[in-house]
Amino acid sequence: MEPNYSYRFPFAKYPAVRLVLLFIAGILLNRYLGYDPWIWTAAFLGVAACYRYLESIYSASLNTGIYRGIISSYLLAVVLFGACWHSIHNRQAQSSPRIPSSFVWESMDFHGELKQINRSRSGTYQLTLRIDSTIFFDTLTWRHTYKARVVLDPESTSLPEAIELGSYLSFRGTVYPLEGKRNPHEFDYGQYLATQGIYTHIGADSIYSVRLQNDWRNWTTLRQDVLNLIEQNFDEETASLAKALLIGYKNELSPEMKRAFSRAGLSHIMAVSGLHVGFIVAPFWLLIPFFWTLRRGKQIGLALLLLLLFFYAGITGFTASVSRASITIGFLTYGRLFHKVRDSKNLTALAALIILLINPNDLFDIGFQLSFGAVYIILLTMPVITSRLPVWIQYRWYGQPVSIILVSLVVQVGLFPLLSYYFGEFSLAAPLVNALVVPPLMIVVPFAIALLPVSA
Repeated sequence: MEPNYSYRFPFAKYPAVRLVLLFIAGILLNRYLGYDPWIWTAAFLGVAACYRYLESIYSASLNTGIYRGIISSYLLAVVLFGACWHSIHNRQAQSSPRIPSSFVWESMDFHGELKQINRSRSGTYQLTLRIDSTIFFDTLTWRHTYKARVVLDPESTSLPEAIELGSYLSFRGTVYPLEGKRNPHEFDYGQYLATQGIYTHIGADSIYSVRLQNDWRNWTTLRQDVLNLIEQNFDEETASLAKALLIGYKNELSPEMKRAFSRAGLSHIMAVSGLHVGFIVAPFWLLIPFFWTLRRGKQIGLALLLLLLFFYAGITGFTASVSRASITIGFLTYGRLFHKVRDSKNLTALAALIILLINPNDLFDIGFQLSFGAVYIILLTMPVITSRLPVWIQYRWYGQPVSIILVSLVVQVGLFPLLSYYFGEFSLAAPLVNALVVPPLMIVVPFAIALLPVSA
C-alpha cells in the first residue's frame, strides 16, 4: 500500500511569510470588530506576558504541553499586535484635522498644494490636494493641514492650462458628504479615500489662482520635472503614453486608450510595478562588478542601487507595487553581494510587513493586493510549471516567449477574482499579447529613462 502524501507549505522555512499572514489576520480582525486601541493593547500585553511566563518555565520542565502553549501564545500575540497597530493607526487618522460635518454642503475657499491629478472615465478630474488653509464665512481662516479629494467637472469648471503637480491652488468649492455604502455589493468610496488618509471631499466651483512652485526637495515637484522632460523628448501623440509607461502617470491617456489596454491585458505595464523596477535595476547590475575591485566597492554599489530605487519610488509616488519591488530587490541585492541567505518568497513577505507597519490600510489598496498577489502566484506556481516543460522547449529560442505566455496566463487566472471584483472584466488575449510586448519593453524602458537626464 502506497503512503498517502499531502502537501504542506513549509512555514518554518519562511518565517516572514508566517509573520505577515498573522499580522494581516490581526488587521482584518480589527477592521471587522473595530475595538478601541486600549482593548487590543490590553489583550496583546496579556498574551505577551503569558508567552514570557510559559517560556520561563519550559526550560525547567521541557513539557510538550507547555511548548504548545508557547507556540500558541506567540502566534496569538502577533495577531493581536496587528489588530492593535491597525486600531491605533485608524485612531490617529480619525483625530487628524478635517472639515467638521456641520459644514457639509457649505461653500468656502481653500488653499493648498496639488499632489495628484486623476481623470475618471466620465471625464471629471479628481485632484488630491494638501490643504493648508480654509476660509469659513469669507473671513475666518482655519490654518490646519489635511488631505482632500477635489472633484472638478470640466463642463462647469475648466482645468487651468498652467496647472501642474506641485502647483499651489486657491479655489472655491462645496464640501460633499462621505457616506458609506448603502448595500453589501456597493463600492465604499469613503472607505477607499480613508485608506489614502483622505476624509474631506470637495466639489470645485472655480479655481481662481494657480501659483507654480519650484522646490526640488518636494517629490511632487520632482515628478513634475520628469513629466516635463518626457514632454520635451516625445511628440504630442506619444507623450501621454510615454508618461504612463515610464513613471505610471496615466492621467493624460484617453478613456478609449485605457479601455484598449485593459481589454488587451496590458494595464499592468502602465501601473508602475516590479516589472518597471526590474527594468531600472537590470542595467545597474552590469556596473556593480566594477566596484568590486575597490576597498568598499560592494558597499558603494549597494548604496548607489538603494539611492536609485528610492529616487524612482519617489517620482512614481511611493505606490505599494513599487515599494514592494524596491524593498525586495534591495534585500536580494544585499544577500547576493554579501553572500547572505536570500529567498524571494521570504523577502517579499518581509517587504509586505514593512509596508503594512508603515500604513496598515495599504492592505485594502488594490495596488497592494494585485502586486503581492501576482508575485506570489508566480513564485509558487511557475517553478513547478517550468519544470514540467519539455527540454526541447526550455532551451530553444522560443523558450523565453513561451515562459512569458505561461507567466501571464497563470497570473491572469490567479488574479481572476480580484480583476473581476474591481474591474468586471478578464482578458483572454493577455498571455499572447504580453509575450509580444514585454520583451521589447525590457530594452525601451531603461534606455528611455537613462536618456531623460541627458536630454535635460
